[in-house]
Amino acid sequence: MIYLDYQATTPIDDEVADVVDDAGRRFWANPSSPHMAGMKSQEAINSARRKMARLLACKPRELIFTSGATEANNWVISMVEPSPGNHVVTTAIEHKSVLDAARSFERRGGDLTILPVSGEGFVDPNDVENAIKPTTRLVSVMAANNEIGSLQPIAEIASVLKEAGIPLHSDATQAMGYVLEDLTRFPADLISFSSHKIYGPKGVGALYISDRFQASDNGVPSLLHGGGQEGGKRPGTENLPAIVGFAKALEISRKALASERARVHGLKSTFMDMLLTRHPDITSNSPANDCLPNCLNVRIPGVDAGDLMAAVPKVAVSAGSACNSNDQKPSHVLMAIGLSPDDARSSIRIGFGRTTTAEEAAEAALAISASVSRLKAR
Repeated sequence: MIYLDYQATTPIDDEVADVVDDAGRRFWANPSSPHMAGMKSQEAINSARRKMARLLACKPRELIFTSGATEANNWVISMVEPSPGNHVVTTAIEHKSVLDAARSFERRGGDLTILPVSGEGFVDPNDVENAIKPTTRLVSVMAANNEIGSLQPIAEIASVLKEAGIPLHSDATQAMGYVLEDLTRFPADLISFSSHKIYGPKGVGALYISDRFQASDNGVPSLLHGGGQEGGKRPGTENLPAIVGFAKALEISRKALASERARVHGLKSTFMDMLLTRHPDITSNSPANDCLPNCLNVRIPGVDAGDLMAAVPKVAVSAGSACNSNDQKPSHVLMAIGLSPDDARSSIRIGFGRTTTAEEAAEAALAISASVSRLKAR
């Protein structure tokens, strides 16, 4: 199989897997236990948190471990009490964990605004500014879209919100591995991200909560009730091996950020050129600029995405978000950028990653092109 679905998940790095295995064997004691074995486990978690904070240029106390970005996104939305006097703003192309949580907030009495995006998947900072009310308590805009790869103007949006004193949350899950270098260049108050999108273990993520937000009138309500783990904000016995692996995965991803970014962008460009050579009617749903370097979403007129994937079983691509894989509805992201339901169902997402070779990318492009020809001939 040629795996080209890196927006859905990434394979765990061999070095990270070794670290996870070692941590599971060495630090098996409960980190909350007062004895020496427990204290060693707690120090392993603290060390992982310090490493990640150093790599991200933030403070260790600003990072809280979660089970993943979905949990973190839900937590952030739940920080706003659902009432008519509380207003939340988000966009039409957010991950379902943000959109569904926001709609639940609205159903329970909250005031919600979902902003439209352009045909390339960008939200206009002016639209954000115009949506703000005296009652606005939170704005949530993802850093990079998981289906088409559009990179949102977070700095401009943050500037608008800073003047108004409104916190900004951003789901940076897709951006962390390729475009988000450190948090000094990413001025959001709350940032969600996951380990399994940067070649780390599944089932662990983090929520960055800035000191500024923690000191605000909003405060940080606990996600759950229970023990005192994660500063009492996210109780429950920590997944220590996954946390240690998460830190190692982030460390590895920082080492070759620029070179890997350029490499996968080259694979994406060559892949698209090969498709267009054989099928000039194929168009890109991903923006030409300000896009994730490894994400390509293409529309193939007259070809159903499901039929195409079935015709090319050796190539792993997708027809949308992995969280929606069992949903027969067309992608909400593609509909939001103006595609018809039929065009959305004729679109596939291709994601390149660390283990993708130039030979594999070329072989996949040829296999997809050949299958498109056969399907059109029918």
